[in-house]
Amino acid sequence: MQAEIEISKDFEPYNDEEELRRLIRAVRLSKKHYLYFVCCNQVPKQNELIKEVKKNFKGKKIKVVKFKRPVKDLLGELQKRKIGAECEAVFVQGLEYSISSDDKGGENALIYNLNISRDSFKRYLNCPLFLWLPEYALVKITRHAPDFFSVRSGTFYFSNPPEKVTEQIIKNVSSRWLEYASLPVDEKHRQIKILENLLAEYRGLHSEKQDKEAEMQLLTNLGNFYSSISEFQKAIEYYEQVLILSRKIKNKFNEGISLSNLGNAYQYIGEYRKAIEYHEQSLIIEQEINNIKGECISLANLGYIYDHLGDYQKATNFFETGLTITRKIGDQWMEGTILGNLGSTYRTLGNYEKAIEYHKQHLNISQNIGDRIGESDSLGNIGNLYAEIGDYQKALEYHMQSLIISREVGNQLGETIGLGNLGASYGKLGNYIKAKEYFEKALVISRKIGDRFGEATDLTNLGNIYYSLGEKKKACGLWKEALAIFQEIESPDANVTRNSIKKYCQSADL
Repeated sequence: MQAEIEISKDFEPYNDEEELRRLIRAVRLSKKHYLYFVCCNQVPKQNELIKEVKKNFKGKKIKVVKFKRPVKDLLGELQKRKIGAECEAVFVQGLEYSISSDDKGGENALIYNLNISRDSFKRYLNCPLFLWLPEYALVKITRHAPDFFSVRSGTFYFSNPPEKVTEQIIKNVSSRWLEYASLPVDEKHRQIKILENLLAEYRGLHSEKQDKEAEMQLLTNLGNFYSSISEFQKAIEYYEQVLILSRKIKNKFNEGISLSNLGNAYQYIGEYRKAIEYHEQSLIIEQEINNIKGECISLANLGYIYDHLGDYQKATNFFETGLTITRKIGDQWMEGTILGNLGSTYRTLGNYEKAIEYHKQHLNISQNIGDRIGESDSLGNIGNLYAEIGDYQKALEYHMQSLIISREVGNQLGETIGLGNLGASYGKLGNYIKAKEYFEKALVISRKIGDRFGEATDLTNLGNIYYSLGEKKKACGLWKEALAIFQEIESPDANVTRNSIKKYCQSADL
């Protein structure tokens, strides 16, 4: 009994070797249920430590449970896996996927269930339970599940050397968009958690041990991941940190990238004037440092915004200049993106033959290079062209393919566009109930991700459907909501909505 009391005491960590000896001793001496916490920020290091522990107990049944997605009830998950009497120790990893670094903790389902089921663990498990957690997740549990934490028998702390932190950052981040933008949505969330853990670890280092270049790379990737799942406000937070840091250390290359990324994020939420400012600043820097690829990206982004603002000549000039440059340097992804943008502009101008040619080129390039988001965009754009010529069944096929891909990769912006396109096609077919269903789903997502242009478009489309259903008052209310947003973001679509209000909503009761 004295031995168990000694184990259960929380020690100030001496060093990793001492902590590992304490951990091995706890596994050896704990003959019944005890709860232990193991604080270690990096999963690779957790794996190394677990491997070392298991080497000391070759005949002992140590069960390692790794969660790769969020769970709400740890005890329930262990019971589902039938982990009980046959084990002599249970190690649990991956609970950080269930505990966000920025949530309130008290509202977290996993933490809540840990607190209320604290006495149930010892009735189910007759062996020690070791929870491996990064520091931020352990802090959340100590603050918001005090009843659960109070029954612990010990806590072990393992450091991560500064050089290992930088090594992990470089290993876990990539500057290639296609390497992460086309990942399944679950994998994107997993990668975000890994990167956020790395960031927390990095910021715990002394300033002289920090690598600012690695930090900017890490922040940029976090912003890109959040952008790829359409969480644009979160992306903006990270891009702004990169911009501040790049200017502080006078890194023009990263300054140009961060300005471009900020411009993209703001254009996705409909703040076009702000987006233009960032893209123009980015273009100046890219030309100044002779970054040809960055220059192409800035030109394409400016073209995209001017297209949305209705200045099609200006948009076309930007796109064609960018296309000429990108073909010279052989950047297929950029070429496909610009071709898709040109196709959309020519569709708006009524040149369907040229539009379909550009969109099909974009589709071929996207499929060849594995650009899932580009593939989804081009499929949706081809669907729109079929809708323009009245082939709505063909349009539905393309829009459904586009929607499926957007959902697979977690592109909520693409998802809301796909839903809106399906709604428009069903509306043209006279299936107003189905159209209404799709537009309502699109509106929910547009509001969720802060896409102001998408929100106004969805409101306009819903107004059209309600008018077709004979609910004129409801239609006029939706059009007026849409008009306010279109005017706010200076969209030329305001004219169409304004005309509908003038034509159909002039009577006193509307």
